[in-house]
Amino acid sequence: MITCLFGSSRSEGNSKVILDELLKGTDYQIIDLFHKNIEKVIDQRHSDVGVNESHKDDYLDILKKVMGADTIVFSTPLYWYSMSASLKLFIDRWTESLRESDRYNFKHEMSKKKYIVIIVGGDNPKIKAQPLIGQFKYIFEFMNITNYSFIVGEGVKPLDILNDEKTMEQIKILNFNLKKGLKNV
Repeated sequence: MITCLFGSSRSEGNSKVILDELLKGTDYQIIDLFHKNIEKVIDQRHSDVGVNESHKDDYLDILKKVMGADTIVFSTPLYWYSMSASLKLFIDRWTESLRESDRYNFKHEMSKKKYIVIIVGGDNPKIKAQPLIGQFKYIFEFMNITNYSFIVGEGVKPLDILNDEKTMEQIKILNFNLKKGLKNV
């Protein structure tokens, strides 16, 4: 199962167009983070207070779906040279999940999955997405995640991404690999 964490505010924008192309013919679920309620992280690493006891949001439901997947796709526009706020909120909450040893062996389980990061931007994204790629690499390093790939495409107006021939070819190859169930993405 592929679980996609879709972080765009435009449900039919370039990030969604490229995601749809990637997922054709695969077993997947898309979680539209923009329309989910994910509260801000409460950093209680140095206290005895229970972690998720104070949240009344969608995070745990989303996390269950993520934990049940073997492949995770992060799809985000390049917003101010970073990921979207909705995707960042989800990842920030990992701080709490790392403390919940009774619920999941979170770090270990997350390290066993395959990850695909899709980034779409309009202002020279192959260069300007590098800080975001670096951020994801640090996140993956911390989480002991080694099986990941990045796709960076160019597009501003809806459907512009379809004109980025190199990126669309990468998506086509990755889609083929996903359908074949190849171990590395």
